[in-house]
Amino acid sequence: MNQDKRKGLAREALSRYITEHHRRCTPERFALLDKMIEMPARFTIDELCTAISGGEFRVSKATIYNTMRLFADAGIVRKLHLDGSQWEISIDSTPAVRLVCRNCGRVREVRDSQLFNTLRLKRYQSFVIDRFEICASGLCSKCRDKGKRKKQQ
Repeated sequence: MNQDKRKGLAREALSRYITEHHRRCTPERFALLDKMIEMPARFTIDELCTAISGGEFRVSKATIYNTMRLFADAGIVRKLHLDGSQWEISIDSTPAVRLVCRNCGRVREVRDSQLFNTLRLKRYQSFVIDRFEICASGLCSKCRDKGKRKKQQ
């Protein structure tokens, strides 16, 4: 999905959420949303603060944190559980398994529709699942190869 389409979907979701929950519609929220859409796939609040500084709006870090909570409630972003300081756009995301290298920290995402179809069928008493976030840790191929070379020497 291209950036303009993502921006349109995100703006529509935010407008709908603001209207339904009787929140203020401020230009700063939409400026922050637009800047966030331009960020890499995963970003931190500090990276977002740096990106928004120098623009036409001056936004405090506290305002950014509060706005990110509002965006999360609106389903536009989500905080990643593998690293509590990173966020990602969730407006158009499809479920993925995050493969995290325990040596170098590299994260790779793979789509596994068979796994997610199986998980959708799973039912838990007194709990309704609305999304999945799966992380698997191990060694990436580069770190595994480095380990093999060290053993051979």
